[in-house]
Amino acid sequence: MKIDQVQLTNKLNTLFIHSPGCSAGTVQMWFRAGSALEKKDNEGIAHFLEHMFFKGTPTRPGPMLAHDIESYGGEVNAFTSFDYTCYYINTPSLFLDKSVDILLDMVANPLFGAEDFPAERQVVFEEYRRAMDNPSQFNFIQLQKSSFEGGYAHPILGREDTITNFSPEQIRDFREGFYNLDNAMLVVAGDLKNREELENKISSYKLPHGKKSEFGKFELKNKSTINVHDKDIRQATLTICIQAPDYSNPKSAAQDLAINCLAHGETSRFYQALVAKTSLCNGIAGSTMYFADGGAHMLKMNFPIENLAKVSKLFMATISESVLKGFKPEELTKIKNQYISSKIYERESIESYAFSLGHGFAQSGNIFCEDEFIEKIRLANAEEVWDGLIEILQNSTHFTLQVPKGTNLKKQETEIAKWQKQLKVLASKIKPKAEVLKQTTSEQDSAVLLTNIKPGVSLIYRQNKLTPTFVMHAYLKGGQASENLKTAGQHHLLTRLFTYGYKGMKYEKLKHDLENLSSSLGGFSGKNAYGLTLHGQSKDFERLSHHFFGTLLTPEIPKKFFDHERKVILRALDNQKEDPMKQAFKSFYKMVFNQHPYSLDLAGTPITLKTFTPTGLQRLHQAHLKNTEMVLTYCGDQDYSVVVQMVKEMLKKTGPRKTVKKTKKPLKPITGKKVDLEFTREQTQIIIGTTAFNINQKEDLFLKMITTHLSGQSSDLFVEVRDRQGLCYSVSPVHVSALEAGCWGIYIGSGHDKTEQAIEAIMKIINGIRDNGLTRAEFDRIKTMMDGQNLLGIQTNEDYAQFYSVPVLHGLGLDFAHNNNNLIRNAKYEEFQSFLKKFFSSKWNIIKAGRI
Repeated sequence: MKIDQVQLTNKLNTLFIHSPGCSAGTVQMWFRAGSALEKKDNEGIAHFLEHMFFKGTPTRPGPMLAHDIESYGGEVNAFTSFDYTCYYINTPSLFLDKSVDILLDMVANPLFGAEDFPAERQVVFEEYRRAMDNPSQFNFIQLQKSSFEGGYAHPILGREDTITNFSPEQIRDFREGFYNLDNAMLVVAGDLKNREELENKISSYKLPHGKKSEFGKFELKNKSTINVHDKDIRQATLTICIQAPDYSNPKSAAQDLAINCLAHGETSRFYQALVAKTSLCNGIAGSTMYFADGGAHMLKMNFPIENLAKVSKLFMATISESVLKGFKPEELTKIKNQYISSKIYERESIESYAFSLGHGFAQSGNIFCEDEFIEKIRLANAEEVWDGLIEILQNSTHFTLQVPKGTNLKKQETEIAKWQKQLKVLASKIKPKAEVLKQTTSEQDSAVLLTNIKPGVSLIYRQNKLTPTFVMHAYLKGGQASENLKTAGQHHLLTRLFTYGYKGMKYEKLKHDLENLSSSLGGFSGKNAYGLTLHGQSKDFERLSHHFFGTLLTPEIPKKFFDHERKVILRALDNQKEDPMKQAFKSFYKMVFNQHPYSLDLAGTPITLKTFTPTGLQRLHQAHLKNTEMVLTYCGDQDYSVVVQMVKEMLKKTGPRKTVKKTKKPLKPITGKKVDLEFTREQTQIIIGTTAFNINQKEDLFLKMITTHLSGQSSDLFVEVRDRQGLCYSVSPVHVSALEAGCWGIYIGSGHDKTEQAIEAIMKIINGIRDNGLTRAEFDRIKTMMDGQNLLGIQTNEDYAQFYSVPVLHGLGLDFAHNNNNLIRNAKYEEFQSFLKKFFSSKWNIIKAGRI
């Protein structure tokens, strides 16, 4: 990979990242212009301006801009932060030149038509409403208001009164003030074999010179603050915010390490004390947020509000011990390894690597600032990190507590004040060969090999020499489809308990080793399978493989961890009662999958969860290991012989099993029903949908095609319902495609005062497809889009593992997904049209969750 930063003849700062042979590419335009530059009367203008750039150019008016990109399988988007805004197109490398042209046209020649403002103000207002409904986003906004200073103290989205009144003059003023050559960098990444042509194209566009953005120093308020507020939630969330130095500050790495030693990962001190050993908290995390100049350390924990006093007491005991004794070398090694490995994993995807360099420019003007920070992390010693912790605690502390409705706010504020005072007191006292195995090679991908290890046990191997990382998956038949009303949720709970140790390896030692090696090991459960996933660096393959197979074959389920995980799931289920979107989808699935296990909640119910035992779950898993088919998948740079030998050795005590053809469960879907679910929310969550097809039916492929047609920013859904009518912020097709059944529909989150209008708009689109179908041009465009999306969507080791594993497990063949793609490429227009007329004449369920 070659990196070259140049200034072209048009004076545009341009970064070229050449990755020969890469099938995907990305084009990104970064501007050092974000919400921190806004004034009181235009708060949110940076974000609103980002939206308006998508309204087209003289050569690509309206949705044509997104249409052109999505027609070759690309994707376009943008995001606004405090200090910067980024516009980007992810594209197949074949269309990199076209993507450069479109993105530069977009940022250099926007229309900003006055006729687009009314609807877009409503779109952003709906985004704002969604944020107000979202507990996490609302909590952060309260934190900003109570403890941030200057341009950082208001929401990036702005306020209701500013959003609904933005004018063309305001966005032009902000653009002219900050969108200039002195604040811009273009990133072009992928296979740049035609670089000269790219440079010529870039140079043909002009941006003005201007004044360099001047950001004020990010500072928290000098005096400690407390904010306690209530929300429609079931669990409390506490955020502790403390001033951090600038990213380039010599002390920043040590302080960052201190926060991560305390609260990053399951072996961190706070996680062990507050979650793993006591279940007082559901989770805790620590991180540092950096700005153009300055930063903020964050500790965030979630717990039942009645646990507040106990959480406070144990928190103080844990941090006091850390202050008195510092950190162990192995704790530092773990975090350092995680920082360093993140840069390695990053290079699996061209867009993520490009984003890291672009972010470096936007944050500090230096594309290599992350590498410099990593070097500081590498060099930091235990003494410096100890000092970093002490320095952190010398600063004022800012507590934001979000509690359930009905909580005594004054009482909780008093408890937080005690906690805050204890931290202040603590700070004042601180001292400162070879059996022939049956093999099958993919006809579509020569790097993929399927090996029959023994009857009923297969290995999928795909070699990837690009990065020194690997993934390993294990899939067993099971999951939701094997459950019933009495056993719903057992596989979900089982897989959450997979990594609490195995025979001869206790939980604490396992987690310590995994985190030291910057690896991850976790269970998963789906509709027709469950299993285990491992991510790691190739240098640790042997060591990590022992953990993987130990966990798979001989997992232990200690009673205390069983109780903890069950408790957390019960809390989550309880919390879902206040989530209108989850309740809407739950109602939808119960109808379309009626009398089938797919209608059950993957996590189970409070009743079923109470009947499960550690012994029962062990029996369930061991029965699967003994009797059901299993697929192991490896994607990485290890040689095939090494991987096969490892798998054979680990499975030598595992017997063969028969291939059993699965009997499908009966399905009696309910259609044509309307359901209203009462929630007092700004937005109503709406699903209009019906039962569909399983993954082995040709009709399912047609549904994938229409889903593609209705997705993206140039689709009828987006353009008509969102852009033209301003009925929502989020609208998208919903397609569940599984082994035994499927469903299809459209989801929209609309303001409570626009519900019926939104339903009418969606039904108009559905009926239009029923009556008129699609044009041949649209049909051909879908095929091109899907080819492009497939190229973009399968890049990492994880992508490939998921692409091949489930079809092999269920006897659909190694090239099942490839064959489906070919079927789509060869699909006949007339047959597709006939399908649309029939399917879209279905009886539709309409579920509304909101104000009734």
